[in-house]
This record gives sequence, structure tokens and C-alpha cells, in this order.
Amino acid sequence: MKITTQAIADLAGVSRATVDKVIHNRPGVSDAVREKIKAIIIETNYQPVHLRKYMREEKKQIRIAVIIPELQDDFMNSLKAGMDTSYLEFQPYGLHVDYYHCANYEPQQLIAILKHFKELPIDGIALRGLRNKHITELISDFADMNIPVFTYDADLPNSRRVSFIGEDLYRTGQISASLLCKSIGYEGEIALLTGSMNVNSCIQRIEGFTAYLKEHAPAVRIVAIEETLSQHVITYQKTAAILKSYPNLKGMWNCVCFSEDMAQAVIDAGKQKKVKLVSLIFAPKVMHYVKEGVIDYTIGLTPYKLGKIVIKSLYEYLISNIAPPPVNIRTPIYIGTDANIDMFENEHLKDF
Repeated sequence: MKITTQAIADLAGVSRATVDKVIHNRPGVSDAVREKIKAIIIETNYQPVHLRKYMREEKKQIRIAVIIPELQDDFMNSLKAGMDTSYLEFQPYGLHVDYYHCANYEPQQLIAILKHFKELPIDGIALRGLRNKHITELISDFADMNIPVFTYDADLPNSRRVSFIGEDLYRTGQISASLLCKSIGYEGEIALLTGSMNVNSCIQRIEGFTAYLKEHAPAVRIVAIEETLSQHVITYQKTAAILKSYPNLKGMWNCVCFSEDMAQAVIDAGKQKKVKLVSLIFAPKVMHYVKEGVIDYTIGLTPYKLGKIVIKSLYEYLISNIAPPPVNIRTPIYIGTDANIDMFENEHLKDF
């Protein structure tokens, strides 16, 4: 389908005039409808006429600074690949992106990089949020300087960031809880693995998970929540320690990467298929353990698509002042089991 203003209107169930008001940031549209239309504009990769005109006629360079964790995991690698794809698409029209790598879960290094940005001629910033008052204050400083900040994957909702781009984190937690409860029969002891409780993505996923348990599975008891700092060896060690401390454990959920290490620790303890496992992302090693029946379910997020949207959205905001709604971009969530995981084996660097 050709993406036109009429096509956007049809998808949103509104008139073309309403779409035009949103595109040109005019009044007369409710917040709910405006956000719905903006989300469709982003999802369909629609480029308004005035944006195409800008691309043809303007020569100004747009400089975006992206802070990305040093993690070399499948999620971040796919997210970076998506960013690169959008960068290459808009580079002929004056976009320049610089990537700055930051130690994972390390607020002081992120603070130092943000302070460095104050000395640079940049137009916009994209970063993965960490809960820290100094980071929030620096985002306010950039807002005062008319330099917009977009958060991705992990939000800072109480800051002056322009928009958050990421999954519905709370819903991911709810889905994970539902799958694990179904696997263990809605009763018994379970444990959770998380990266860091200073990162909003971990916090919101766990909030969604625990809220589901409270409403639907009160007989399920969380006996441990352990931070792994998203490292292979720590994930393995924490899993092994939990299995030793809680011999009656019925299930585990890892709300970040490296679930292959969780699975290997379960195998080494001789508890595969006895302890039910739920994980995130379609990483090749994780998918192997799903196929073998060690991991019961894995939830495929969409980091590649997310990365594309981050660069595209920030670039378009900088040249047209059209911001995506400051809520979750509801990228699709796929559920992999031993019966369907082969469908996704070659897709983890695409829209998954």
C-alpha cells in the first residue's frame, strides 16, 4: 500500500484533514487521536511532503549523538544494526550520527559523556536511561539549550526527555508471568534474574510480572530476585546458587539477555525440564535451548526495528518538530516455543 496522508487517515479511522493537522502540529485534534496518528506515521515510515522538500532543498547538517551500552549481546547488536540502517537512509540528506559507548549500568560514565556533549555542536541526543538524579538534571540542561533528548529501551519518565521509544515493558513482564505460571501450574517457588534495578526497563518488566502474579497467581512465590549486570558468568553463577538454595524451585524468568547461561546452569544441575524457564529475545543460543526443550518460552522483542525508529524519529523531530508520542512504541512481541522457534532462526537481525 502506498503511504499517503489518506492511507494514514484510513489506518487511524479519521479524516485526511485530521492527519494534516497532526503533521503540521496544528490544534483541533485530541491528544489520544494525535498520538495514534503519530504512531502510525512512525510505523509506516511515512515521510511528509514538507520533510521530502527539506531533504531536497536544505543543506544543513543534523548531528545526533547516540550513547549506547558497551554490551556485546544480541539485543544491543540488533538495535545498533537498526540504528545504522536508518543512519544510512538519511545520511544523504545531512544526517550525521556519532556513537558513544558507555559502561553498562554505570551512571558516572554516562554523566561524564553527557557533560562532554555540552562542549559539542550537536542537535539531538539518544540514550538508554539510567535512574540517577544527575542524569535527569543534565537532560533538563539540554532541554534548556533546545537540544532534545530521546530515551530508548529504558526510559526516564520523570525527566524532560522528549520521547521514549521502546517496547511496552510492563506488558512484557505480564506476558512472561503468564507463560511461566502456565508452565508450573500456578503454584510454587520461582526466581527472577534481572540486569540492574537502576534501569527502568528491568524495573517495569518486573513490575508487570509481579502485578500479574498478585492478580492471577497468588500461590506463586518469588523466592529470589538477583542482579546479573547482564554478564554471562554472573548469570550462570547466580542461577547455580539459586538452584542450590531452593531445591523445590519450579521456575525462573530472566528479564534481560544471556538466558543461555541460565539454561546451562539448569542443565549442569540436572534440573532441565524440572525447572521451567522463560526468557527474552531470539538470540541463536537461546533459540537452541528452546528447540531442545530446556527453555520453555522465549519472548522475541524487536531491537532492530526499535533502533531504526530511534534514529528516524529523532531526525524527523529535529527538522520538522514532529515528535512521536511520549509513550511506548508498541513493537510486536513474538512468543517462541519448541514447536515454532525454527520460524525465527534467521530473523533475529531483521524485524525481530
